[in-house]
Amino acid sequence: MVKRRGTSKLLRMKGSENTDDLISGLPDNLLHHIMSFLNTREAVQTCILSKRWKNVWRTLPYLYLNFNDFKLDVSNRYSPDLFMDFVSNLLLHRDPTCLHTFQLDCRYPLDSDDEIISGWARYALMHNPRVLSLLVPNDAASQLCHSVFNCTSLEELHFGYINMLDQIKLVPETIVTPHLRHLRLYNVHLNEKFMEKMFSECPGLTDLHLVWCSLKIRSIRSQKLKCLTLHQCEYEMEMQLIDAPSLTELCIKGLEAIRYEINITSMPSLLKVVVSYSSFQPRWSVIFPRFSNVQQLELKGASIETLLETELPTCPIFHNLRSLFIQLHCRTCDIALTANFVRYCPKLEELVLSLDYHCQCATTLTNVFRETRISKQLRTVTLFRPKLLRKIKVLHIDCCIRAEQIVQALKHRGLWECRN
Repeated sequence: MVKRRGTSKLLRMKGSENTDDLISGLPDNLLHHIMSFLNTREAVQTCILSKRWKNVWRTLPYLYLNFNDFKLDVSNRYSPDLFMDFVSNLLLHRDPTCLHTFQLDCRYPLDSDDEIISGWARYALMHNPRVLSLLVPNDAASQLCHSVFNCTSLEELHFGYINMLDQIKLVPETIVTPHLRHLRLYNVHLNEKFMEKMFSECPGLTDLHLVWCSLKIRSIRSQKLKCLTLHQCEYEMEMQLIDAPSLTELCIKGLEAIRYEINITSMPSLLKVVVSYSSFQPRWSVIFPRFSNVQQLELKGASIETLLETELPTCPIFHNLRSLFIQLHCRTCDIALTANFVRYCPKLEELVLSLDYHCQCATTLTNVFRETRISKQLRTVTLFRPKLLRKIKVLHIDCCIRAEQIVQALKHRGLWECRN
């Protein structure tokens, strides 16, 4: 056996009597922090490492229980029975200590009584979690609705079901979550009464994300809300107002679903806006003046070119805009519109042009700073630095079959200098 050079000397220096590894000598709270980067199935498997690790998992305050982590060894199929047995045994043998995070993701139907799934969630609620994520079937979510919104320890809540065929009606009799700061709801039905009660009973709520929800509301009003996301929601009645003066980030994806223009009150703190259209016929107009003070702007969707055509004649100057993302579609994109819009952004430092995934792309995300090769198939391009764009530091391009045409269009607009 070949002995590694210097090993004996190293052992003498450290003391050959000390054979324990350094990690095992750490206190439980540090081991728990290390284990928090593992899913719970992997964390439990650490019990075989040594006697020191045998029972550490029993007091783990972070439980991540995801059905996707339970694949059969010999195939790509998932095992519902393995998942059910693991979770039930884990909660049965775990020490009754407080939880920090409990995440239960059962987004696929399981051949089990919803009462069992509800029992797992109630176990978590009994142990005062600060972060709770429950993505469970419709019936189980309905059973848990009242209990979840009366957990006084919650600071962050993700609740709902990732199945757009079934929606959950949130009708809790009371809401008692005084410390709740972050709320993300999936595929739920919300009415005006719930929204009013939520904002009044959760005074610290700063982040609200509504994903695939049905909204029967006329307004969103909050003095403390800082981040609002409306992702592909359905609007059962005319939403008239967003009144959130402290908002710093606003994301509306599926804007075409809003049948009427929303009155957006002054948002002096707004830094980032993401606007996405899924339709080729945007119903809103005059969007830019509402967001002319932002530092980051993202325009996505199938009708961004139509939006630019509509907005440019009355476009304000974006005095604070530093970062701009525009998603273009290969079949319809007109780079001249983007180039014209850039002229209204005198302080722009980063421009991202993203072409849709439907095109046959050799996708390359490239930073262009002075002279940089975009790809071997294209010529070297140099960022031409006129007064208009002298402060742009980074330009990203997702290259595709039209990339050379984009470069030519920018050259024609005086934004690029091309060399062979």
